[in-house]
Amino acid sequence: MRLGTFLMIVALLLLGACAPAPDVLPAAPTVVPPTAPAATSSPAPTAPAAGEVATPIGEILADLQAYQGRAVTVIAYFRGWDLLEEIAGGPPQTRSEVAVADATGGIYIVFAGPEAQKDLPLLSPQDRQSTETLLRLHGTVQIAASGRPYLLVTKGEAMQGLPPRVLLRVRRTGGIAALDQELMALSDGTLYFLDRRNRAHVRWQTDGRQVVQAAANMRPFLDREVGAQVPDGFAYAITVQDGVQVRTAVFYEGKLPEEAGKALAPLQSWFGEALSRLARPAATPGPYPGPVMAAVRALADRLGIPAAQIAVAAWEAVDWPDASLGCPEPGMAYAQVITPGYQIMLEARGEIHQVHTDRSGQRVVFCAP
Repeated sequence: MRLGTFLMIVALLLLGACAPAPDVLPAAPTVVPPTAPAATSSPAPTAPAAGEVATPIGEILADLQAYQGRAVTVIAYFRGWDLLEEIAGGPPQTRSEVAVADATGGIYIVFAGPEAQKDLPLLSPQDRQSTETLLRLHGTVQIAASGRPYLLVTKGEAMQGLPPRVLLRVRRTGGIAALDQELMALSDGTLYFLDRRNRAHVRWQTDGRQVVQAAANMRPFLDREVGAQVPDGFAYAITVQDGVQVRTAVFYEGKLPEEAGKALAPLQSWFGEALSRLARPAATPGPYPGPVMAAVRALADRLGIPAAQIAVAAWEAVDWPDASLGCPEPGMAYAQVITPGYQIMLEARGEIHQVHTDRSGQRVVFCAP
């Protein structure tokens, strides 16, 4: 190649390198909700490990002092910004925090950092579809300055299947009113009903043997659709823990074979009992001492419901050993004097709330039951 030709080629290359870039707008950034993981892809959900030990949320809430600072594993459904109203009170620290819930209770979660979220799928805190996502969360139980508990998550991942101890999960949909209701039945007999549309829930106890038998009665119908759809009829999507497998069946109420109808009957009765419990008038036979009624009003304000929807389950006059009224807050100092007052159990929305007061009712403290 001649020197002149070579120099011309070099000059052309240099001019191309220095030429301005084409006028192209940068791609819009992906907006990730503050509580969603920063990963750009959704890892595949894992199945529950055999013999996995997880702590029910209800056990944590029932004894916060014992669990504070303890490392736990929680398996629960993502609830976003408490979309189904399963947690009394707001988030512990900021409005962007999200919640999880199992059949025993609900709690807010706070991620320890980006690493804690990297194995989680993208979940919108305001999308109800995301509330179907089951999560396995490792972390420690903390109590915020506000007094509200939360789980400081160090690792999280999505799961398939059912939470531990849940033998049956039933989703009932349809009917004239287009219902969307859910029932979870635990091996110890705990039943948890959730009206997803009206955001109401109730929890009660039955014989655990009935739950085991109800799950066993489903086995002949698993992996099948049973019956035929009828106008304004109910459909029951039933998920069963069958040994190490999680299997499903769909029952269409109205045109069921006799044996299928018998298998479905206990579940139908539980749905009926749940609706009866939600509709039960909160009768408050009285009269009650002023501090008891002060506790009722305080709980009504806390839950944002009329006082008439709160029932007094039990109450008694007690002498508290100090000014904490039997519910000391971490890091607080209290006068070590006998303080007369009341211990009160209130029922609202199917939940029992333990409330302590002083003798006048001026001080009202909510405690874990």
